[in-house]
Amino acid sequence: MKRFEDKVQLVLYPLALNDRSEVATQFALCAGEQDQFWQAHKMLYQHQTQWHRLSNPLDRLLELAGGNGLDTAALKQCVKSGKMEPLVKADQDYARSLQIRSTPTVFINNRRIVGAHSEADFVRTIRQELARAERAAQQ
Repeated sequence: MKRFEDKVQLVLYPLALNDRSEVATQFALCAGEQDQFWQAHKMLYQHQTQWHRLSNPLDRLLELAGGNGLDTAALKQCVKSGKMEPLVKADQDYARSLQIRSTPTVFINNRRIVGAHSEADFVRTIRQELARAERAAQQ
């Protein structure tokens, strides 16, 4: 979506819908302290089948992180400390206020897009919204 980077702003709210995804969300936010949020985010999705059904996924996430060059001791300490819990809870509260019940949920302006969609779908919607904004600015 680089073609729109000077016209749109991406805001990501990692949304934890259950206990396992809460741990994974805290894990990704903690990886962000190592400037590795996106690497952890990618790893979580690539290996989701290896951790998403575990009652306590942290150990498996740390194993995966070790193979991806992350500081696992710092990650473990960060997640165990609970320091990211307020951020996770705030995002959950915000999602509830928007009546978000599943992921992914994307908003392009006020247009809600639920579920996985193609890049072409997003491009089309972004172009429509940019055109609408341009028309409104001309009035």
